[in-house]
Amino acid sequence: MNDAELDSRLAELLVGYGTISPVLLDRAREIQRTRETTLGRALLEVRVITPETLSRLLEEITGARAVDPSLMTIYPDFVDRMNTLIPADVAEGLLIFPIQTEINTVHVCVLNPTDATTLAAIEALSGCHVAPKVAHELALTTAIETHYRSRLGHPPRRATEEGRKALIDACYTGRLEEPFQQLIDPAIALINRQRDAVMRGGKALEDLIREPAVIRLVHQMICRAVQANASDIHVEPQAGKLRVRARLDGALRTLWTLPESASLPVVSRLKAMADLPIEPATTPLDGRISYDLIWGRQVDFRFSLVPSATGERVVLRALERSRARRSLDQLGFQPTVYTRVKEAAELPNGILLVTGPTGSGKTTTLYALLDTLNSEDVCVLTAEDPVESRIDGTGQVPCDEARGVSFASALRSFLRQDPDVIMVGEIRDVETADIALKAALTGHLVLSTLHTNDAPGAIIRLINMNLEPFVVASALRLILAQRLIRRLCPDCKTPDDRPAAALEALGPGGPALAGATIFKPAGCTKCLQTGYRGRIAIHEALKMTPAIEELVLTRGSASAVRQAARESGMRTLRESALLLVGDGITSIDEAVENTVAEDKA
Repeated sequence: MNDAELDSRLAELLVGYGTISPVLLDRAREIQRTRETTLGRALLEVRVITPETLSRLLEEITGARAVDPSLMTIYPDFVDRMNTLIPADVAEGLLIFPIQTEINTVHVCVLNPTDATTLAAIEALSGCHVAPKVAHELALTTAIETHYRSRLGHPPRRATEEGRKALIDACYTGRLEEPFQQLIDPAIALINRQRDAVMRGGKALEDLIREPAVIRLVHQMICRAVQANASDIHVEPQAGKLRVRARLDGALRTLWTLPESASLPVVSRLKAMADLPIEPATTPLDGRISYDLIWGRQVDFRFSLVPSATGERVVLRALERSRARRSLDQLGFQPTVYTRVKEAAELPNGILLVTGPTGSGKTTTLYALLDTLNSEDVCVLTAEDPVESRIDGTGQVPCDEARGVSFASALRSFLRQDPDVIMVGEIRDVETADIALKAALTGHLVLSTLHTNDAPGAIIRLINMNLEPFVVASALRLILAQRLIRRLCPDCKTPDDRPAAALEALGPGGPALAGATIFKPAGCTKCLQTGYRGRIAIHEALKMTPAIEELVLTRGSASAVRQAARESGMRTLRESALLLVGDGITSIDEAVENTVAEDKA
């Protein structure tokens, strides 16, 4: 509900309840237009309703509790603390007023608590979850003028919609540009002053992680890592220090090193953000940070904590809700691989497996396949842990072992739901594999992932699960192995003069590079001196053929399966990577590091 809709609904209720006449409403509307204010304030100025009546109606319309901050006792130290998180000029421009804080929640009075943009802005600036309360304009301006007069120097006035966005952009960007040491120093000084109190227990740790200096430090760690396009943030207590690393383009880089004393409060602050107990954990914890920490981007964070010998190790996985999913033709498939994937997806039954290590883009590929298959005349069901992206028209079931919902139990239920296409997030155990393969044999198209190093290894893995070879051979249609390798930075890559012998040693695909211009990384400011910027996928697509089915039935070796697959046209991961080397997209070192050389046969 935008501001105009809120005013319109308020007018409907006032007239509908007989509180005011249409004539008085028109008069208030004219004052509203002249003074560029809200309808509620205009009504108060013509004295046709009381503040209490206006608050009650706003509460009815928005569903939020109505509060008048101008009547509350607000202490100066609270205002000072909140000004660190939500500056006075932002409070004025958005016309908001914070009234209370909890461990990771700030209660804020706003004109329109259904305005998602304003709430997202408050969360992105404060680093805390926002609990909105509704207040009318006169109450907000009075409270802001009373408590922020010395900081503003003029009566408060709400900015225009464009002005509000510019104000938020400037504040958020300005904080990202502050030297990070300016955030570390006050936080560490505060932590050291309160160290003894924290060691004694009680509420000292909670009080510490509610301090604005600690909140801003942890929040800026996350914001700056995401700004650098980190996929994961590692917070690692070590002997004598706290190391914060980020995975950028698949490689871990140390971003900051903090004193050891920061370990407990930083990790506890992260636990509070994930709505988990802040006390030191003795067992692994999983959670999620699901409010708007990043301005302009909808990013959730999967939280994982593991107790270690040096402290609690936390990893945050960034999951961007607003990122558009890619279609199959946007995934960088080479033509032969694209054709095989499309043909397998169009089959009425069978199983299509995507294999590769964690972070290799398997889920992205599965979602692209689901988007291709999803239509009005097809029933699509998925079992995921967790559901990372919503697909309209499908049934997506979040799996959670703690709630008794496993991949296997979800699959068993799916078979009674008359599906055409089933997606299982991962085949982790024999039971899930057995149900998936049998579903593929009973008229369903099944998509799933498996953790293996290459496509032939997936067949061996399934057989080693004690599944019947004839079931594996009959159900499998395609195995797509993939990796993500780094792209060379186009601004600093330099020619790489490798001798012919070195190219020959790369295996199949290596000698062909002798006539190509190949490049190596150099490093510049745009790529953070790494020489790489962005990633691209490489694939190998193993299509089941009669020869491969025969090898499965006779329990043939992975090397025999690989040889048969190559004879049927499969290009290995190493060959796929070397093609990109020849095109100047990646380097030989990156190709070698992420793939295994095959025999030249």
